Amino acid sequence: MSETFRVDTPESVDLALEPAGLGTRFLAIMVDALIQWGAAFLLMLVVLPMTALSEAFDLFGSGETVNGLLVTILLLAVGFLFFLYKLVLEAFWNGQTVGKRVVGIRVIKANGLPVDFLQVVIRNVLRIVDFLPAQYLIGSIAIAASPRGQRLGDVVAGTVVVRDQRPMAPLAPMQLHHEPAYDLNLLREHVLRLTDEDLEPARRFWGRRFQLESRSRWRVGARIAEGLAAHMGWQWQLPPLPEMFIEAVLYVRAQ
Repeated sequence: MSETFRVDTPESVDLALEPAGLGTRFLAIMVDALIQWGAAFLLMLVVLPMTALSEAFDLFGSGETVNGLLVTILLLAVGFLFFLYKLVLEAFWNGQTVGKRVVGIRVIKANGLPVDFLQVVIRNVLRIVDFLPAQYLIGSIAIAASPRGQRLGDVVAGTVVVRDQRPMAPLAPMQLHHEPAYDLNLLREHVLRLTDEDLEPARRFWGRRFQLESRSRWRVGARIAEGLAAHMGWQWQLPPLPEMFIEAVLYVRAQ
């Protein structure tokens, strides 16, 4: 398995991604399994004594009916716990389960974008095939053979499991690394016109800029700098290096 692979997102951003290895993925599975079995054990600790009490005191005049209802609820709860735990969390927690978050990996689309609900459903249904004949043997072979570390469920769903890339820099610079090309007081007057929504693309870019290929980094930086200038009514010429303008805007706003 290669250490990294590159994808060109629909926004023409070249991302370098590192696929999660077998060891990391199995560690995530172990953490999730501990949570699932622990929750199942707690459910049994609650429900089974209730069935014993129901039988002993013949609650509602029909202990057998109540016991059957309690056991049915227990079986349904355990079934949902084991079959829907990963599906629900990956779908609504940005491609992560508790285990994945602990070890620092997540599921994304093969093009680098966040995974969608249908893809999560497909990869989790096909987990049954990847588990065969036992202990994820088919899935492990597929992961080891795939340059992107994809099991069969990932291949069919169009997903990959990658190491979670944390921002390599603060979302706002603590100090300016370039001599400011403009008067900071003048810049501050214009920066105050920007909303947090206007600044969000710049903050995301600043935190992840080292993960971009150099040409993509300049292209995306230029687009964001031009957007900032338009939103804040900046009429002066932008510097040749877009990051200088983005850095100055974020620095002034942070102050």
